[in-house]
Amino acid sequence: MTQEMERRISLEGCVNFRDLGGYPTTDGRTVRWRRLFRSDSPSSLTEADVETITGSLGVLSVVDLRSNGGETSNDGRGLLAHSGIGYHQFPFLERRGFLPPTSGEEVEKRLTDMYQWVLMNAGSLVAQAFATLAQPVNQPALFHCSAGKDRTGLLAATILDVLGVGREDIVNDFLATNEVIDAILARLQGMPGFLGSTREGIMAPRSAIEKYLDVTQSEFGGSEAYLVHHGVQQSIIDGFRESMLE
Repeated sequence: MTQEMERRISLEGCVNFRDLGGYPTTDGRTVRWRRLFRSDSPSSLTEADVETITGSLGVLSVVDLRSNGGETSNDGRGLLAHSGIGYHQFPFLERRGFLPPTSGEEVEKRLTDMYQWVLMNAGSLVAQAFATLAQPVNQPALFHCSAGKDRTGLLAATILDVLGVGREDIVNDFLATNEVIDAILARLQGMPGFLGSTREGIMAPRSAIEKYLDVTQSEFGGSEAYLVHHGVQQSIIDGFRESMLE
């Protein structure tokens, strides 16, 4: 299989399900395949999808980045909730009080502002989500939000940065959501509160993720230092890096 075929996994109920593996690191290693997966909401997974995720991919745990209340109650966890795998929730945006923008108005600025809010105000949740995914007992693991773009994208970027993946690959992983943007839009527009979503409003903008990475570096000294600052033990990061790279 090609790397692209390996990375994007076709499911009936998810349109943005991807393997975080396969990226080269700056020290010459490679992120292991089939250890971490990122996705949009799994609420519409079919029984066959659940079998793929828990059987073929062997996923043992889920990290849900959505907020309590409207998001989880309206969208739910779907059939995966009955599969017996572990479930952990870290609602990055809950204290902010409103969700990522999905209309086309000033989307780059609004997303950039939101990413900066997460960086400065949800660090403990980012750290807890990372530490949960880093535990070998939880892997292979899936982490997701609603579209698999914003909150999921920030956590994926942090993970890849910690692993030593180069900046352009980190940004391209974030931008890969745009390859399935029409399918994400169709799905969002069928959910309560998202009828006004537009294609422009849910595109993943390069500028927003680049500023997130830049400010992480300038304010904290990088993603690793950011996680340590917010309570992740250095031994967890070191162990995660060794287990995730080959």
